[in-house]
Amino acid sequence: MKNPYELHSYQKALHDKMLAGGFRPSELTLFTSGRSTGKSMLNAMYAEMVSRMSIPQPKFEILDKAQVDGDIWYTVACTREVSSWVREQPKDLQYTHATQEWVSNKFDIHEKLYTVMALRWS
Repeated sequence: MKNPYELHSYQKALHDKMLAGGFRPSELTLFTSGRSTGKSMLNAMYAEMVSRMSIPQPKFEILDKAQVDGDIWYTVACTREVSSWVREQPKDLQYTHATQEWVSNKFDIHEKLYTVMALRWS
């Protein structure tokens, strides 16, 4: 990773520790809020490191689950791809949440539709 800034020794030690797997659960680390401590630079390096990892992001997330008229309904938040797919499904199995955004990615979906969605997009 190219870095336009020269790291101080404590910054280099912290960066190496993050690349080696991070901190142990019982380990305490302090960041000060003063200037010239490199917090922004370390945050940018960490974000770049995480973006290079091949961790698959979930296509949808269950926000809530409830029983309505004897049927189970899920409130889910979906990626753009899954949201397009949900909108194409039967209207009696889904309800789009009204939001201030131009296009909503939150839906109430019936258990049957959730099962198909989970099989297709998980």
